[in-house]
Amino acid sequence: MKLLLAEDDAQVRTELRELLSEEGYTVVTASDGIEAFEKFRDDKDIDVLLLDIRMPRCTGLQTLDAIRKIDVGSERIFETIFITGNNDSESVVSALKLGALSFLFKPIVVEQLLAEIDAAKESISQRRYKRLQREVLEAQIAENKGRLSRLTQELDGGYAAAIQMLALSAEHYIPGIELHLHRVGEMASVLANRLGFENKEVQNIRFAAVLHDIGKLKGPEELYNAERKLTPEEFEITKAHTQSGEEFLSHSTDPVFKLAAVIAAQHHEHFDGTGYPNGLKGDDIAIEAAITHAVDVYENLRAPRPYREELPHHIAVGIMIDGDDKSSPDHFNPRVLQALLAQHRDIEAIYERYRPAKA
Repeated sequence: MKLLLAEDDAQVRTELRELLSEEGYTVVTASDGIEAFEKFRDDKDIDVLLLDIRMPRCTGLQTLDAIRKIDVGSERIFETIFITGNNDSESVVSALKLGALSFLFKPIVVEQLLAEIDAAKESISQRRYKRLQREVLEAQIAENKGRLSRLTQELDGGYAAAIQMLALSAEHYIPGIELHLHRVGEMASVLANRLGFENKEVQNIRFAAVLHDIGKLKGPEELYNAERKLTPEEFEITKAHTQSGEEFLSHSTDPVFKLAAVIAAQHHEHFDGTGYPNGLKGDDIAIEAAITHAVDVYENLRAPRPYREELPHHIAVGIMIDGDDKSSPDHFNPRVLQALLAQHRDIEAIYERYRPAKA
């Protein structure tokens, strides 16, 4: 596989080229965006772009934008990994709009660099295979096999079905979120895997996250179903679903339900201590709850509601990293938010796979 590395720092460029060459990659280098654009345009064998966002003459964003424009209608398949600083949120949102696969935050960790390149290789392979399927009219064989969740496919039927039915019973009366549970569970498993959890732990988090809103079983239905902004008093009432869910799930000694009780109790806690119900802060919040909190916010931003249309992926992510009148990046565990950014394409794909109905 051939990589194009565009980095204006000569020492960093040399070190990364030597490292990647030792890993068996063919590496083409560029010192700025214009050189990167020209080399990519002229070399059809380049599969992966490693672009520093901040470069002289032409930034990484401008480089990819120019490549996309010349590549319109082309069958060329490639992936782009951006190198950026942790506080460069505006550029991250712009990169999302341009179709970036992932981000490496400085200082670069070698293991993360190699993992992102592996992910790019896998993505390219999948996209090429899917194109081949389309060309031989096989794509539809594996497409859209209904909207069944993997939940019932990965656990014994009775146990999985019990979790699904229990969770769905808490959500059934809220328009437009009939697949909210599936999305949250799937997204949570992606972030858990990214953060290094073992396979069994990832599976437990997936199923436990599905039950995060089980406390809504106690109602009040009219508030959860309101097509207006709640009053402060009404909002305080709805907060009780966290404690109700914890109490309900704590009756079981099963590991999934025990974890689900923690998630139910803490999935509205904020990393900066401004959440509810207990105002927990930092690492006092279970990482599993922090994961569920992040994906819950993302997918609630995206999903349509009775009072608004759904939001595009890049706007939802932009709100999470820049904030708005309700959300702040300080609400999220930094490791979890960075994992979401790194896996943003998988998160978006899950939303599209379980696309909600219009509210």
